[in-house]
Amino acid sequence: MKFIKELLNKLFMANLQKRLVLGFLIATCLTGAVATFVGIRVIDENTVNEVRGRVQQDINTAKLIYNYSIEKLACRIRYIALQFSLHETTASGTLHVGEELKRLIHEGTQISCTPKDSYYMSIDMLSLVDADGTVLYRAFNPGVSGDNVLLDPVVRKCLEEKTLQSATELMPIRLIERENPELSSRIEMAIIKTPQSIEVKESHLSEGMVLEVACPIVDREKNFLGALVGGILLNRNYAIVDKVKATVYLDEKYEDRDMGFATIFQGGVRIATNVMTKDYKRAIGTIVSREVYKKVIEQGRDWTGRAFVVNNWYISSYTPIYDINKNIIGMLYTGILEAKYRDMKLLTIWTFLGVTGLGMVIAFVISFSLGHSIIKKIRILKHATEVIASGNLDHQLPRDKSSEFDILDEAFNNMVKSLKDRDNRLQEAFQQLTRTERLVSLGQMAAGVAHEINNPLGGILLYSSLLLEEFPEDNPAGRENVEKIIYQTNRCKEIVQNLLDFARTPSSEMLPFQINNVILTSLNLVKDQSMFLGIEINTQLADDLPDIKGDRSRLEQVFLNLFINAADAMEGRGRLTITTKLLDWLSDRTEEEAQTETERICLLASTKTVKITISDTGKGIDKAYLPHVFEPFFTTKEPGQGTGLGLPIAYGIIQRHNGFIDVESEPGKGTTFNIFLPADTEMDRDADREKKEGSSIV
Repeated sequence: MKFIKELLNKLFMANLQKRLVLGFLIATCLTGAVATFVGIRVIDENTVNEVRGRVQQDINTAKLIYNYSIEKLACRIRYIALQFSLHETTASGTLHVGEELKRLIHEGTQISCTPKDSYYMSIDMLSLVDADGTVLYRAFNPGVSGDNVLLDPVVRKCLEEKTLQSATELMPIRLIERENPELSSRIEMAIIKTPQSIEVKESHLSEGMVLEVACPIVDREKNFLGALVGGILLNRNYAIVDKVKATVYLDEKYEDRDMGFATIFQGGVRIATNVMTKDYKRAIGTIVSREVYKKVIEQGRDWTGRAFVVNNWYISSYTPIYDINKNIIGMLYTGILEAKYRDMKLLTIWTFLGVTGLGMVIAFVISFSLGHSIIKKIRILKHATEVIASGNLDHQLPRDKSSEFDILDEAFNNMVKSLKDRDNRLQEAFQQLTRTERLVSLGQMAAGVAHEINNPLGGILLYSSLLLEEFPEDNPAGRENVEKIIYQTNRCKEIVQNLLDFARTPSSEMLPFQINNVILTSLNLVKDQSMFLGIEINTQLADDLPDIKGDRSRLEQVFLNLFINAADAMEGRGRLTITTKLLDWLSDRTEEEAQTETERICLLASTKTVKITISDTGKGIDKAYLPHVFEPFFTTKEPGQGTGLGLPIAYGIIQRHNGFIDVESEPGKGTTFNIFLPADTEMDRDADREKKEGSSIV
């Protein structure tokens, strides 16, 4: 752990080039390691799945061959029963047909193991029984007859159902010897135990496994007379297993070893197999492993997997063999030599590792080259930033299309151009601020002049009123002139008063007032100006709005700015709409109307909020400019037409009133400003009272 920490510290303390190289190396190694791990797993699973699938297919083919052998035996027995007049022999009791039966059976009982005739299996047992199960004649032991064989399940079922029956059965040695005395030598065998084999107490088998067929015999009137019973002893009979091997594996070899094998088990003991021992003898008498025996013989399930068979590892498959009563009496086995697939898997893995390693080296070289180009570009950018920091805003990076850094070069050049433009705008803004200060001074002087004019106007208004009272009623022309003087004087006085109110320094004291009055006062200051002459003004002010607590003059400044901006956007033609409404969290109707996210947020901050909406039908604002309208010095007006400070100042004033302002606009469809101001509720007044009491106690 300490070594890893020191390595990480050295890595983070190294220069950028070393960190990039190490980073590329680590990333390449990790990618290669993950790819190798996943690749090996995939190769292993695919190889195992492929071999398992082939073994499953092989065992299915073996079962077909095994079942075909039983059907072939059944056809031969049926042919014998039909070809000879066995019903006459059975009915009369004469056995002259016995010699013909013996000639029909293949000469000798030894099974040839040559590929040409390995699948021909001669009949080992052939008996003629009557309807009661009494043996009338045995072809291979004609001297023994008269015994009853109803204990044989195949014969019993044939006599009961009067239909052909076939199955694999276990037959005691004494019965096999009675059918054919020459077969006893094929059953007795030594049991060869292996470390993984099942426990076997007997030194030899007491039963033999027989393919048995019983064919019913009837006369011309369809009367049932008896049965012809034939059988083939599977012990040391290699025809089926050699046929499976030749059919499925085509005598394929790998490194001078046979690739595939087949075996017939009686219980857990091999009785017919082409698996060879170390001295090249068939492994007759060897025993299956405990695991396979338990699953196949005891549980009746197929088993497929890697198994050690006699002297080597095989990918094996076992399937149970049933007698006529569905009892498990043995197993059928096919297996493929594992060595070939193991070597194929290793070769594939080493090939994959070689390709992955080569890919890692190539990836590292490419990554190192890219890292070097990145470091080079970073150094160029560092030099360029130093030049920009020195004040040279005309510096530009050359476009480097070969390394595909042209996007970065373009972005840097655009940034420098933007900085230069911003610097020029700041210079212009400074000049505008200077002019603003002069205008403020002029406003203060105008306020003084207005104050001085206000007194003479009061005198004119006083004496005009007195003069109107003294004018006789019979002089209407004179009275009308005096009334005009009074009207114009009142108008001048109102204008002067509005000028005084606008020029007066805003008070920092926050007092409650009606927002509708502030809106109307601000609107009256501008609605008669020339820029509003062609504009329709529509006011929809809600009644019974709660008071707003704030600085009245500051809010007048906000509304005046928004009204003038709307008039500029409409260029003297259009409609200005001003609406107010109350958002109340406790009102179900209001809550349903509060659809926007901004309204929900404002209602969370204050349970009662006044919403002021100012909409125009002007040219609108482009969507790309909307996020910047409240940024200082940002303006969409022509150069010299605005400073870009009006909306930022309005935004700051609304924020100092704990409110919020946002804008919605679409080019060609106008602009809408929404202002949200918290109402002066009882809860707010209690909080202010507690704050004042706490200050007085201190």
